[in-house]
Amino acid sequence: ADAIAREELTAAGLDRDIWQCPVVLLADVRSVGVQGDGRTYGHPIVLRPVSSEDAMTADWSRLPYETLAKISTRITNEV
Repeated sequence: ADAIAREELTAAGLDRDIWQCPVVLLADVRSVGVQGDGRTYGHPIVLRPVSSEDAMTADWSRLPYETLAKISTRITNEV
């Protein structure tokens, strides 16, 4: 999931604007989805893109929805 997020951020040209982007698996949480005609249960993955000017202060980075959609689709299909 981390490699996918990094690849897509680089492809979108956002890798220089984002200082860090931890990709975290919420192993204690289960999420419900739909696959075919039935429910599916899985663990959510959270992205936390952060930008910083001086590595002392930081703010969350606003990612374009198109980039988030690509990351989400790839993680769902490939992980």
